[in-house]
Order: sequence, then structure tokens, then C-alpha cells
Amino acid sequence: MWVIDIRHWLNDEQTGPGAPQLKSKVAKLAEIITYATARDSDLVTGDPPKCWRRPNRKPCTGRLNIHFTEDDRIYWICPICDDDGIIDGWHGLIWDISDYNDEDRVVH
Repeated sequence: MWVIDIRHWLNDEQTGPGAPQLKSKVAKLAEIITYATARDSDLVTGDPPKCWRRPNRKPCTGRLNIHFTEDDRIYWICPICDDDGIIDGWHGLIWDISDYNDEDRVVH
């Protein structure tokens, strides 16, 4: 299980990865945060993010199940490969759209 405080992976402005090797991981976590906060705000979200794992060097075909924990962290799990994790430190970041209020918009 991944347990991630995303702020530790971000640049000083907290708008992107703190190092080039974190670019794809931060992008995936940003996608999870955006999806979770949009859905929690009753915005139209489309399909959940795809799993990024590559079991046996083949892309997993799963879509993540995402929800909030009791202590307001974001939990995800892939129903196919069982990859899972918790994201903390997401409040107030640019991907947190909890306060977004525009009806009938699709968030990607």
C-alpha cells in the first residue's frame, strides 16, 4: 500500500513535481485528487482514473475505486491488481476542486 503526503513530492509552489522523476507519479495523484474532489462536490466526472500498475510488464486494465477515509484522506484501490494507496496533504492544492461550483461541467 502506498501512503503518500503529496506535498512531499511537489515543488515549492505546490503546482507540480518537485523533481523530474516524480512527474508521472504526481500527474496520476493529481488525477485521483481531481476525480475524488469533483465527485464529492457532485460534479460530473466521467470514468474513474485508470490503474497505472504494470503487473508482469503488462498494463493493468483496472479502473480505480476511490473514496474518502474517515480522517478525510483519499483512498484508492484497483479491483484488478489490488494496488492501493492513501493520499494525504491534498487540501487546498490546485487539484482540489472541492469548492468548485459550476453545474453541468465535465471534469477531466
